[in-house]
Amino acid sequence: MSLKQTRILNIHLPSMVAPAALALLISCSPAALADDVTDQIDEAVKAYEKEDYNTAVTALDSASTLIRQKKGELVSKLLPEPLGGWEAGDTKSSAAAAGMFGGGISAERRYTRKSEGSSETVTISITTDSPLMQSMGMMFSNPMFMGQDNKLIVINGEKAIANERDNSLTSMVANKVLVKVDGDKNVTTETLKEYYKSIDFKAIKDYAQ
Repeated sequence: MSLKQTRILNIHLPSMVAPAALALLISCSPAALADDVTDQIDEAVKAYEKEDYNTAVTALDSASTLIRQKKGELVSKLLPEPLGGWEAGDTKSSAAAAGMFGGGISAERRYTRKSEGSSETVTISITTDSPLMQSMGMMFSNPMFMGQDNKLIVINGEKAIANERDNSLTSMVANKVLVKVDGDKNVTTETLKEYYKSIDFKAIKDYAQ
């Protein structure tokens, strides 16, 4: 992104649009931006110079969405490989603006193991950039907010909230990233913990920086 583009985005666009758009744009290095992203930014600049503000805002929204999708792809790479004897589906990622379903970027992957007469399913999800993180963070900082179905445990040095009713383990990483491991009713607590241990929390912490 050129200096001229930065100045226009930061100074001349309406105040309710510029800060959010600029924050997203500068969070990614120029080398990481796809051509379709920079095309949308160029379109926004040209539209602004023509005082076509509706087109400028629409183009910026498109650029922001494309960047969030790119970040979603990065989050997908943080999901672990299946344990021995298990199979994993493709990773799925989604990116929503703050005004949609709470906003944020998320990725998930489903893991299955089938045996004669039964099957097990574990789903691991990673969510970031969501305003809902603040309320979730309260559960980890104050046990009073956890509720009777939740219990705080430590696995390999990582704090996790175990919910026996949902058969899940949930962690907050660097107060920015929510990691959740869900198991169906056939998944044992031991298996759930093994999948939790397979997650590269160091990589997630590096991503969160």
